[in-house]
Amino acid sequence: MKKPILTNLDINAYALSQGMLMMAHTMLTVYFTMFMTDYLKIPALMIGTAMLVVKTIDFLINLCAGPIVEKTNMKHGKYVSWIRILRFTLFAGLIILMSDTTWLVKSPLIRILIVCVGYCLFHGSMDFNVTVRGALVPKMAGANMEDRRRLTTRQVQVGAATSIIASAITLPIITWFAPYFGESAGYTITTAIYATGFFICCTYFIRRVSRFDPPDPHAASRKTATIREMVNSIATNRQMIVLVLIYTFFGIGNEIYNGVTAYYFSVVTGNFSMLTIALTCRSIFAFLASLCVPALGRKIGKRGSLAVGMGLYACSMLGIWAFGLHSVWIMIVCMCLAQGGCYMYQSFGVNYYLDCGEYGYYRTGVDNRTIAAAVMNIPTKIGFAIGGALVGYGLAWAGYTGPDMVITEAFISRYMMLLGLIPALFMTVSVVLVLLGYKLTDKEAAFYAQANAEREERAAAGTDQ
Repeated sequence: MKKPILTNLDINAYALSQGMLMMAHTMLTVYFTMFMTDYLKIPALMIGTAMLVVKTIDFLINLCAGPIVEKTNMKHGKYVSWIRILRFTLFAGLIILMSDTTWLVKSPLIRILIVCVGYCLFHGSMDFNVTVRGALVPKMAGANMEDRRRLTTRQVQVGAATSIIASAITLPIITWFAPYFGESAGYTITTAIYATGFFICCTYFIRRVSRFDPPDPHAASRKTATIREMVNSIATNRQMIVLVLIYTFFGIGNEIYNGVTAYYFSVVTGNFSMLTIALTCRSIFAFLASLCVPALGRKIGKRGSLAVGMGLYACSMLGIWAFGLHSVWIMIVCMCLAQGGCYMYQSFGVNYYLDCGEYGYYRTGVDNRTIAAAVMNIPTKIGFAIGGALVGYGLAWAGYTGPDMVITEAFISRYMMLLGLIPALFMTVSVVLVLLGYKLTDKEAAFYAQANAEREERAAAGTDQ
């Protein structure tokens, strides 16, 4: 059967569906912790413990996602069938997470349990979403490394564009709804609007991608890796081990930073409206970076982009800690530089893991490339679990008790360490690991991908005979 031709419409559909999901996810990355402390009235220590537990469960779900996807073969295509289901569960999880239940449930413990249910629904779905979208990259692009890069780069660019929109309009929309439905309801309605946009774009993506993943009655008979085999495939792949560690340490630092940033504007400076300006400036800078950085990335390579990007992010966190209290504009500049550094390597996205998968397949002869895409979520989930717990515990350590608390110098000092210094330490470890441990170059990755494609062609020819 002739392989379908990848068009710009396919690439845009791939990017837009994820971009709209990230637009909705902004509600969680920016406002979620503050929503729990200030509107759900859940103590910071309880949040820290609950997030550690629920994000550990999320991590375990992530370990199962790859093997489960590979063992299933539903009627609409091996991977597209999952996308069709996940658009519903992702939508529902978002609404649950950003809904104020204080009017219905008086106990903070029950309210945090409801949050945990929504968290498992949304992030558990994200585990499968990342896996199937990663598996669709080689399905859509084949062994063509440039097409793979085009898919992930366009996704980052669209994500940056939707982030500008979300940054500029989110808080004004919430504020506009507040007088009519209440402040907390403004968050819920805004989340529902974004989630609906994602649902529509995801439905369009399903129509475009279906021809790359047609129903295959024999696909379910393919031997799939168990969780034990997946762990072994990581353990026997030196570059995958290093990559997982790099993203784990960085993810912990990034989760802490994202989880507490809103408090800088709402509590430390007392000017919450500046958050809109800060996020919009950061998003515009990120969008410009997403347009310029890919060309730089092609010059310095994926490995160089990883080191420089994470290094710039770590330096920006140190800048926030050292100078953020002197001026809100210094804070915004550091936020912009951090986001620019992030886009230096994010434009390559899942390709880091696919490269390691190709490397492992070439070296061992065992094809775990789809599992390699699933591995992408493992360090993210570890970062969510540890970083998310540290957000709650860190706020308790700093002395945060609610929006009406008395602000002291001790609180501000500890909060700024939590916001800037502690994330910078974790990120610096990541940079050191890139420089000393990650050795996979772009040239080697292309060689492994081509060699593996030729191996499969020979195997297919032998089977046909």
